[in-house]
Amino acid sequence: MKHAVREQYARFRPSVVSIEDKASGTQLIQELIAEGLYAVTRYQPQSDKVMRMHALTAMIENSFVHLPDAAPWLAAYLHEMTTSPNGRHDDQVDSTAQMLDWYKRGSGPSSNAGIYELYRQRAEELRRVEARPGRTVRLRAPVGVGAV
Repeated sequence: MKHAVREQYARFRPSVVSIEDKASGTQLIQELIAEGLYAVTRYQPQSDKVMRMHALTAMIENSFVHLPDAAPWLAAYLHEMTTSPNGRHDDQVDSTAQMLDWYKRGSGPSSNAGIYELYRQRAEELRRVEARPGRTVRLRAPVGVGAV
């Protein structure tokens, strides 16, 4: 696992490497930090995998999550996401839930901190406006704000 983390870190150079602080993840965190990989942060899950994903379903259903139209990994990813929790694998489901929870908590990159809250407020505003008879307003994202 340590080799895979280092390989991915070298390839993508992220500012944060989030690792679940449970079971084998705890030792992995300690070893990586001891070896100088200071981008590592501990992720403390608040509930089990199924409950975490359920808590984030609205983000996906309300189009806060975007996937490419085509990618070599897309079919396997979608298969795993749609067969969970009864599928054979759940690593990508777990890492997706962790990333979305990270953003939702406002821990994402500073340029996107609070993006979930911003879009949530805009969605509520749009629902209120559309609920009024004869009124339709289309909200747009602020300049420079991207989707998760």
